[in-house]
Amino acid sequence: MSPLEVLRIESVQEGTNIRTATIYPAAINTELLSQITHQDAEKMTALYKQYGISPDRVANVVAFAIDQPEDTNVNEFTIGPTTQPW
Repeated sequence: MSPLEVLRIESVQEGTNIRTATIYPAAINTELLSQITHQDAEKMTALYKQYGISPDRVANVVAFAIDQPEDTNVNEFTIGPTTQPW
């Protein structure tokens, strides 16, 4: 059981209605790769140039989770480009 699932269960037991969600991002174009100096980052940079999508896509998913009614929890999201062969 994941730590977030444990938090959700404890929330239910306490009656606090805390909603939790795990987000698994794939190739999301952020500033991270431009800040990494390790030589292997070049391989990742090429991958992200080919498949990376905008961080706005992640923000949209977060907004979706937040916008759900208080009695609704969505546990997991995997976010990535449709062209990435996982």
